[in-house]
Amino acid sequence: MAFVTQEPPEMRLEHPPLPDAASVALFLDIDGTLLDFARHWNEVVVDAAIGPLLASLERRFGGAIALISGRPVEQIDALFDCSRMAVAALHGAYLRDGEGVVLASTQEANAMDALRQRARDLVMNLPGALVEDKPNAIALHSRTAPELAAQLRLIANDLRAHAGPDYELLAGNNVIELRQLGTDKGTALRRLMQIRQFAGRVPLMVGDDITDERAFSAARALGGSGIIVGERRPTLAQYALATPADARAWLSRVAQTSHSNLDEAIR
Repeated sequence: MAFVTQEPPEMRLEHPPLPDAASVALFLDIDGTLLDFARHWNEVVVDAAIGPLLASLERRFGGAIALISGRPVEQIDALFDCSRMAVAALHGAYLRDGEGVVLASTQEANAMDALRQRARDLVMNLPGALVEDKPNAIALHSRTAPELAAQLRLIANDLRAHAGPDYELLAGNNVIELRQLGTDKGTALRRLMQIRQFAGRVPLMVGDDITDERAFSAARALGGSGIIVGERRPTLAQYALATPADARAWLSRVAQTSHSNLDEAIR
């Protein structure tokens, strides 16, 4: 399902105002939003200031903050000290609240074993293409060789044809992923909005990728808003930040600003 606006691709979005942390729930994508992209998903650099920043945001929003990512939860936990934060991993197939309670978890699908081997065989002669195994998903990465994107899409279509009706393809930034149906970032955002720390607030989603559009859509449907990081257009986000560095700087302002200093707020 594609999410687009009626505005032209060259539309210019405003810089986001500071949110009212007492009434907003904050959702943060990781790669391309909190962190700069790297050639390999295991080579991202986590600045030493990000951990304290997330802790400050957790206090500022009274626990109504979540990391929402396509990464497995084990990778997220290895990147950040986020034991006091809600997490939606694998596009929401895994959900954990801010108290460490697992709300949803996916099991490895044995039916994917043959698909994983097929994926490795098909990319074997494509230097630079990477196959990432996830629970119930296979991601084909072209970040180190963007010229292979079209070929990887053909391979993904082949895998989808062999996988059957319970699977779908999800395209992202230099990646295309075969995964089981039933979860996406929009569904994850809606589910997290029902837990105690988030209830009664409006969602604010910050993300960069096509996969974040479903979360932007869900946030808007719940009376909230979205912030896109980067130049990708069109989008359902109402505000924009140019780079992950700008996103981190904006989040630092959010963490340090008191209610009395809020001239304009996202509510």
